[in-house]
This record gives sequence, structure tokens and C-alpha cells, in this order.
Amino acid sequence: MKNSKLKFIFLLFLIGCISILTGAYLNKNSFFTPNIIKKEPTEIFYASIGANINNQNISLSKYRKEWLLVNFWATWCAPCKEEIPDLNILSNENKKIRLIGIAIDEIKAVKKFITKIPINYDSLIFNDIKGVEISKSLGNTRGVLPFTVLINPNGKIINIIYGKTNITDLRDYLNTVKLDTVK
Repeated sequence: MKNSKLKFIFLLFLIGCISILTGAYLNKNSFFTPNIIKKEPTEIFYASIGANINNQNISLSKYRKEWLLVNFWATWCAPCKEEIPDLNILSNENKKIRLIGIAIDEIKAVKKFITKIPINYDSLIFNDIKGVEISKSLGNTRGVLPFTVLINPNGKIINIIYGKTNITDLRDYLNTVKLDTVK
């Protein structure tokens, strides 16, 4: 009797282990669920609508099919403030790449900020939650600002820069990118 009870408990334990392993396998190799087409990381970016300095809605989808250098920043971020003049220079020098600043901030704060430090390239404003979501979708796993991403016309992320950009290094890097070729 005692022996059959142990066999029964062992059998339940074995069935439980097999069930757990089967569930884990099926979850990882989910051939019973419909195939979900994985979206490019840039899809959240292109599907987003930000506000310009005049509080007009601008869809980021209008930038599809262009080389983009997207810089996430905020008015309270010291390294962000330091790199904006260099990004202004870069924007004027390199007409093959569209530079877009994305302020993760409030419109009122950005309006006040640009009276002191002008921004000479496309600039959009997103509230904290949406701006952070877009930034993360493009690879900002560290949650840092400034955060810069180079995206090709096919919507593929080519490079990510965490923290303040160095204009000389960025200029040198962009000169190595074949902007006339899209992969």
C-alpha cells in the first residue's frame, strides 16, 4: 500500500514535470498559434504623431524613405543642450540626411529653450510617456538622453549612439555610410 502511494506521487510529479517542459517548449516554439509578423523597430516611430513648436500635429510617417538621424533630447538634459549647436552645424552641412530632434518634454519648456539655443532642423515634441516609448522602440534600452539613431530609407536602424554625440566622430562616421545605397 505504501509502495503504491509512492508510485502514484512519483507518477504525478513526473506528469507535472513533463507538462511544464511541454508548455515551455510550445511557448518558445509556438507552432499552435498563428504566425505574428514581427514589425520593424521603426514601425512605432513611423506610426507616431508629434507636435511641432506651434503645437501642430506632425506625423513621423512623412519621413519614410529618407535617411534620418533622429536625436532624442530634453530641455533639462545638460549633454543634450551641449550637442544642439553641433547638430545645427551637421544639419547645415549634410543635406543627404534629415536630422530630426525629438524633445521628450513639454511644448512650453521647448519654446522657452529655443529662445536661448535655437534648433535649425526639424524638431518635434512628445510627452514623456510617448517619447520614451518611441526611444525604447528604436533601441534605447538604457533609457538615456541624448539618444541618437541613424535610420536608412528602408526603415532599418543602421547605428545607435547613447549619450552626447561628438561632431567630429559623427561627421567621420557619416562619411563612411554609403547614403546612395540602401540595404
